[in-house]
This record gives sequence, C-alpha cells and structure tokens, in this order.
Amino acid sequence: MRKPLTQALLGGEEPDPRFTLANERTFLAWARTALALLGGGIAVETFAGQAFAPWLRLSITLSLLALSLLLSLGACLRWLAVERALRHRSALPL
Repeated sequence: MRKPLTQALLGGEEPDPRFTLANERTFLAWARTALALLGGGIAVETFAGQAFAPWLRLSITLSLLALSLLLSLGACLRWLAVERALRHRSALPL
C-alpha cells in the first residue's frame, strides 16, 4: 500500500522496478557530481590561500558552490519529472 504523500506527489501506477532504479541511478550520479563540486569549492577556499588573489578565490568558490546547488536542485526536479512520467505511462521529458 502506497503512503498518502507518495500518492499525492507522484500518482499513477507503480512502474517496472528496472526503470525506477535507472531513474534513481541517474539522480545519484547527478548528486555525486554536485557533491564533488561542493567539495571542490570548499577545498579552493580552504587550501588555495596564496595560489590565487582573494577576489579570484572567492569567485571560484562561490561559482562552484552555486553550481553545486543548481545541480542538486536540477537533479531533484529531473527525478520527479521522470518518475511522474513513468508512473503515468507518458513520454519521458528531455
């Protein structure tokens, strides 16, 4: 039996587990990439003290952190869109 929140969020029928798991693997790949960018941003700020000018170091750090945030958000939205399409047996989003 499906939980009410899951039903309200996703709706539709349970798809073939292979497709759901493939969607989840894609989501996790994007999440890993976002986590790597987050770690890179923190590493630049922490360890690149004298390698770059302070304004450049801050720019690189903030760019990596912002990109990490955007990738995380995009991965969540993409997972949700594909999961809904699978459950409603409609065309997958591009």
